[in-house]
Amino acid sequence: MNRILKAMSIILLILFFSLYFSKYNNDYYENKRVLTDEAMQQFEKDVKSGKKIDAKNYLPKEKDYNNKASELGVKSSELIEKLFTKGLGAMMSYLNSLQNE
Repeated sequence: MNRILKAMSIILLILFFSLYFSKYNNDYYENKRVLTDEAMQQFEKDVKSGKKIDAKNYLPKEKDYNNKASELGVKSSELIEKLFTKGLGAMMSYLNSLQNE
């Protein structure tokens, strides 16, 4: 009984800390939506001058990180997924045939 209580408390502690620290990872995505000071000044100037407002003009441009290495990684992971799926399917059908005999 003491072991179970100790294991449960450790699991709850790990769960608590993982949820507690995961809230700090969300700041990255929230900061992407915040306008810079220069963009806010440009926005205010455009509003005063009566220009058409489009949010894309004021948000920072996202970088494109696609390159040969990332494409190779995606293709290799897709290949591994296909092979694993086919292999697992073949193994299950083999086990199913053994069970039906």
